[in-house]
Amino acid sequence: MLKLFLQVLVCVTILLRCMVIFGHLRKLWLADGLAGEFRRELRRRGLLMTPPPLPGDRRPLPQRADQ
Repeated sequence: MLKLFLQVLVCVTILLRCMVIFGHLRKLWLADGLAGEFRRELRRRGLLMTPPPLPGDRRPLPQRADQ
């Protein structure tokens, strides 16, 4: 029983550590504007496309800021 408890405790600790690390990386990614820069570079290379509008949708597509 103690062995199972320790295994669960180790798994929870590892999970919490991963959440903290990825949370910090996400904050850095968003704070430095890297996400927008990455999307712009993908669009420039033609790897990220705006999906076509649905047939019955009359709303205009959003305009890109870098055009």
